[in-house]
Amino acid sequence: MLQNGEMLSMSEKSGSRKVPEWAKGDALMEWYAATIWGQKIDDDDALFEIMSLELFQAGLNWKMILKRRDAFRKVFKDWNIDTVASFGVAKVNQILLDASIIRNQRKIEACIANANVIQDIQKEHGSFCHWFYEELAGDDLGDLQKTLRKTFKFIGPEIARMWLMASGRISSEEID
Repeated sequence: MLQNGEMLSMSEKSGSRKVPEWAKGDALMEWYAATIWGQKIDDDDALFEIMSLELFQAGLNWKMILKRRDAFRKVFKDWNIDTVASFGVAKVNQILLDASIIRNQRKIEACIANANVIQDIQKEHGSFCHWFYEELAGDDLGDLQKTLRKTFKFIGPEIARMWLMASGRISSEEID
């Protein structure tokens, strides 16, 4: 169903994972839940992709985002952080014309701003993944949400919570 299939360099443990109730009955959602959801990501661009897709999902449903995942990858150049960070006004205007993705100027501009923040994190900490999994302090959801909201654009408490769970930084059991 998906042309690009897997995340970039993700630690994948499919097959033996139990599919959560929220994904059952839909092949695309089951695939996502079994192969991506809750897995630690070991590639900066892949972590940026998950963060950005969660950002685009705000106010919408996840299946809608997953159906457009390949289109997002094309428009955002496989979520290459350096490439997205270099997008200017002309590129934003071009993206806004592409009906294959969610065309929300604030979300598009937030992705570009976040790519620039990630570049700074990479310079200071070696990699975005290292910062996110090893240096981002704490396991308390509230503290993590506050830090992510202060660090990145368009990351509210719910986007932060879902990103933390989707990327395996925290588990849903930790916050229930």
